[in-house]
Amino acid sequence: MYGLVAETIDVSPDRSWVIFQIRPEAQFQDGSPITPEDIIFSWESQRTKGIPAARTHYSKVKSAEKIGKRGVKFTFKNEEGQIDFQHPLIMGMMPIYSKKDWEGKIFDAVTIKPFLGSGPYAISKVEPGRFIEYTRVKDYWARNLPVQKGLKNFDRIRYDYYRNANVALEAFKSGHYDFIQARDLSQWKSSYQGPAFTKGRIKKAEMPHKRPLGIKGFVFNMRREIFKDRRVREALTLMFDFEWMNKNLFEGGFKRTQSYYENSPFKAHGKPQGKEKELLLSLPKIDPKIFEEEAVLPPRFDGTGHNRAVHTKALSLLKDAGWSLRRGILTHLKSGHPFVFEILLTDPTLEKTALAFTRSLKKIGITAKIRTVDAAQYEKRRMEWDFDMIHNWWASSLSPGVEQRVYWTQKAADTPGMRNYSNIREESVDLLVEKIAQSHCEEDLTVAARALDRILRRGLYLIPLYYSDVDRFAYWDKFERPPLHPEIGPLVMGWWIKEEGRRKPPEKEK
Repeated sequence: MYGLVAETIDVSPDRSWVIFQIRPEAQFQDGSPITPEDIIFSWESQRTKGIPAARTHYSKVKSAEKIGKRGVKFTFKNEEGQIDFQHPLIMGMMPIYSKKDWEGKIFDAVTIKPFLGSGPYAISKVEPGRFIEYTRVKDYWARNLPVQKGLKNFDRIRYDYYRNANVALEAFKSGHYDFIQARDLSQWKSSYQGPAFTKGRIKKAEMPHKRPLGIKGFVFNMRREIFKDRRVREALTLMFDFEWMNKNLFEGGFKRTQSYYENSPFKAHGKPQGKEKELLLSLPKIDPKIFEEEAVLPPRFDGTGHNRAVHTKALSLLKDAGWSLRRGILTHLKSGHPFVFEILLTDPTLEKTALAFTRSLKKIGITAKIRTVDAAQYEKRRMEWDFDMIHNWWASSLSPGVEQRVYWTQKAADTPGMRNYSNIREESVDLLVEKIAQSHCEEDLTVAARALDRILRRGLYLIPLYYSDVDRFAYWDKFERPPLHPEIGPLVMGWWIKEEGRRKPPEKEK
């Protein structure tokens, strides 16, 4: 991580404090300087009134104080003899607000009025549900810092919002906007065509990447009685035929997600060995099978859709969990209730995946209803855990850390707004999350993350979906791109608009 507002960063050897010295030229977009008071105000506001994840992160700070004219010192709490090793980095990522700009305003009130920022772009226009537009700030104070060179080359950036992916694609092909990233493989192959593509006015690109992908899946809400039994979750996982979907819906363009840290070094493989096994042995209430068996993988099928043996196994698991097939309807033996649940979505492109899954479940007497709602309603229901099953993506990085507390811990399961949507409650998970947060070297981090991955996968808290290690995107032929691209994927903010008859990047033209 590189400082923008921070000119220098000093960290104590034990990571108990960090001091940021503010660059003299750092300023907000109205020209007012960024001061230590602004940074302390930003911390206090987010610690007390921010979203739950922000309150969790910033509550780890014991005190904030001004040091000299341009310094701010954050001292961290020593909880149970431990200080988060990554917390100086977390504070370095903190958004900064102007104390003066927020005078007389309510920090946690809902508003669409832009607040004062300090970045290279300012919000110039917004129509909720339609678009948001940013205009480049003239004489941006950080434009000459090395980490900003070659970036932020556009005077205006506008994001348009579309409820329907097909409408969005047709709008792109008609020239209503300039860049689109494809997530539907069949659509990529069948619909990204037309006169503009043929004549070269629209370019298509496929770019392999090596970024960590985390995990996407259909998430069981174990606050619901029907999903509390692991055998039920296993049965439903067996009914998700990825190979058939990949062949018939996605033309074979996806890979099955296997890990909570997919496409990264933190993915668990085989049986636990060495330090990972030692760490697992030190944890309480560990299922002995975790040492005898390889890391749990999703079931594999032949792609034909004919899986009678699997259906029989799923019904057997459900029978053991107290369910029975009666006149074609899976029914609970004690309550007499049918097995019915709702899959809540906000992305229409996932509907065909969900439909294929519901048809498969119908074969064993389960009724799954699909409901697609707008983003605001989806977020409200997700934050309040008001769902049976949702689709969710937990992103990952090459340095997982304290954010894992928001994802998997028992505290996160008790705090609305955090992201333990499955209601995972395992002491071993809590301990491993702390191991990750306290890791001081790459080896310790890798061992702890692989152990956590192994336990989460064994819990069957979600049905893993799929991923692609290739980015596919299209753009109107008005851009120039650098000859090399980052391994994490396309960096559009490093592109620039073509100039007639000239193809040099902005830095060389200067």
